[in-house]
Amino acid sequence: MAEPESRELLEVTLNVWHPDCWGIISTDRVGSGLLGHGASLDGTSGFERCTIHGDSLDHVQQAIDVARESQFIKTIEQLPGGPATPAPRAGIGQTAQDVFIEYDATEGMGSAFLSEGFVLDGTYRIDDGMETWELLVYATRESFGRTLDTIQQDRDADISLTRISPATTPPQPPPTPRPQDDLTARQREALQVARQQGYYEWPREVSATELATDLGVSKAAFLEHLRKAEATLLGPDR
Repeated sequence: MAEPESRELLEVTLNVWHPDCWGIISTDRVGSGLLGHGASLDGTSGFERCTIHGDSLDHVQQAIDVARESQFIKTIEQLPGGPATPAPRAGIGQTAQDVFIEYDATEGMGSAFLSEGFVLDGTYRIDDGMETWELLVYATRESFGRTLDTIQQDRDADISLTRISPATTPPQPPPTPRPQDDLTARQREALQVARQQGYYEWPREVSATELATDLGVSKAAFLEHLRKAEATLLGPDR
């Protein structure tokens, strides 16, 4: 008889589409984007702070207007401070506005994930009519799969799993110190040039004077850097 599967902390990435979502509709219709910062629940209401971003003030305002048209949005308020220009993160448009929304918790994906014990790992985003969620969940992989099936059915959603991996990894030993790490920049440079140009070949292919000239230092300075580098690499006398 197979051993029962044990729970583990999993990192998962999901692409999600579901009907009547104002964020999906606005990014698809207007071409804006959205970052969500997680939900809280109170009865039948979900509450979130979101960042709507676009190429201009008008672009962002169009997305907010789409949200106000949604039958599932109960409240949407632009947060104080007005639009931020440039946007707070590279690659998300030139203008961004934070909003606070209250929505029907029986419709939103945030409330669906939250009620099943999922934790948002950072932010979720919506671009081009598709939500992308990065989540943490403490579950067996089998029970996680069943939960996704349940959410899909309850929300009439299309959810695709793009990544799943253990969130915890064994601690890595600290890197072993290397003698070359103790070299100064000048010592490392002198040693590298000497090796590259054949100073250690027999017979030598280049003289210390020539190498010193290439580095723009005196022969004595070059030899001092080189000998200190060699002493460090060879270690103390036994």
